Amino acid sequence: MTQVYREQQPRGERSALEEIERSIMQISWLAQRQFMQLLDEDRFRMTLPQFYTLLHLEQTNEVCKMSDLADATHQSAASLTGVVDRLRDKQLIDRLRDEKDRRQVMVTVTPQGRELISEVKQARREQMHMALAHMTEPEIEALILLLDRVLAGMVRVLERAENSRIA
Repeated sequence: MTQVYREQQPRGERSALEEIERSIMQISWLAQRQFMQLLDEDRFRMTLPQFYTLLHLEQTNEVCKMSDLADATHQSAASLTGVVDRLRDKQLIDRLRDEKDRRQVMVTVTPQGRELISEVKQARREQMHMALAHMTEPEIEALILLLDRVLAGMVRVLERAENSRIA
């Protein structure tokens, strides 16, 4: 797909920024598609919202209020309830009640949930290893440096937009 696009429009007709934007968009799209396929494999059978919910719980390493989890994972309370129900059915999370306020629903990751996250991360590392296998070590080091710089710039742009929206 990338090669076809490049042959149709010679490099000289595109600016460097257009080329970078196109590459970032394609990488983003392909990475998400690969990740969704990985999560859909029989050994995982998980959606992206389920994975990100489980990942957040695993990373916080503590009991989390449903409202905080909804905010952290950018899901509505109604959507999150369905996600949590399915994760609980798979025994990947536990649902608890707050001792002080029984109305408050809390969730936490189970040992099985932690293990599944670890397996997904390992499978993703294997995919990345295959994707980068044709590159030399110096090329990989240069790529890391450049990607870190692009990421820092993208974060600055996002923060600037968020700050101007708040002001």
